[in-house]
Amino acid sequence: MSTAPAPAERSASKPLHSADREMVGDVVSGDAAAWRRFVHGYQSLVRLRVADVSSAFGRGEDDEAIDDATAEVFAALVSHESAPLRAYQGQSSLATYVAVIATRSATRYFARNRLVIHDDEPDTSEGEQESGVNHDHQDHVARVINAGQQKRIQKLIDRLPPKERSVVSLFHLQGQSYAQISEKLEIPIGSIGPILRQAEKGLRRLMEDQG
Repeated sequence: MSTAPAPAERSASKPLHSADREMVGDVVSGDAAAWRRFVHGYQSLVRLRVADVSSAFGRGEDDEAIDDATAEVFAALVSHESAPLRAYQGQSSLATYVAVIATRSATRYFARNRLVIHDDEPDTSEGEQESGVNHDHQDHVARVINAGQQKRIQKLIDRLPPKERSVVSLFHLQGQSYAQISEKLEIPIGSIGPILRQAEKGLRRLMEDQG
């Protein structure tokens, strides 16, 4: 009478997530059709994870940034001769593995693109004073400062007048709300928006002067 194979024997004959490992093998071997299937199968998952991360950074409605970060995830997966995919051993499902990489990649993307410069806008300090909230950056974004500019921007911030420098640093670099900044600096909450806009105009001028 035959007996069922022991769990270890079953594992040896059929590795965990063998279909996932087979797909990864096809992708890293350079199979273009396999890559298209991979992207088609995981694009929604990756974009969902990226959108979750973007919301955590206060940019949940920034579709352009979400699309860019999603593309960056797939670029990361095939970077360094597909090293991240080659590292997949089938210990978890490929969906779980890709979701983890997507979360990490998106976190890096939004962290390095956190600092923004605002467009000129009409004074809305009255509304800000009533709400006391840290408004969604996307209402004001003129352009995003990328990682390569961070040190340069920090040097420019250091050249701002003391009050503007403090408000910009607390809001953009430390992510504090208008209410927190008002309490910390002992200034009216309604003055924070105008100070930010004035500081950002100064930053733009300094950047233009430097070319």
